[in-house]
Amino acid sequence: MPKIRILVVDDSVLVRRMMSHMLSEDSALDVVGTAANGHIALAKIPQVNPDVIILDIEMPEMDGLETLAAIRKTYQYLPVIMFSALTERGATTTLDALALGATDYVTKPTNMSSKEAAIQNIRQQLIPKIKAFCAVIGGKQRTTVHPPVAPI
Repeated sequence: MPKIRILVVDDSVLVRRMMSHMLSEDSALDVVGTAANGHIALAKIPQVNPDVIILDIEMPEMDGLETLAAIRKTYQYLPVIMFSALTERGATTTLDALALGATDYVTKPTNMSSKEAAIQNIRQQLIPKIKAFCAVIGGKQRTTVHPPVAPI
């Protein structure tokens, strides 16, 4: 079975590296790209053909909500999981993301006692969601994220 292709979008280099490392430890997952902001992410989507996007909300240049809206214009069914500390404190931001078409959200740990505890917390929340959302898409993994030739 092919691996689930993931694009990680976050302005923090540390978060991108940690997420890439943690997700790549699972044999069913493959981080095919990372991006520091929404503009870069939008350019990378057709290049890396992800099955799912992990998207931070608060980023410079183009934030997660703007990026999500742009993704939905072209990639209507591509799963996007919001990943931000803001989603825990800001219910409005979370609702806005879900209204714009986010598939789900996972909160960044804020008060974890150790790096390992934080990684384990993310692993327990995020990986099952990635696998579940990718399994739902037509009962199999998608083979392309290119937009349909004609309107649906």
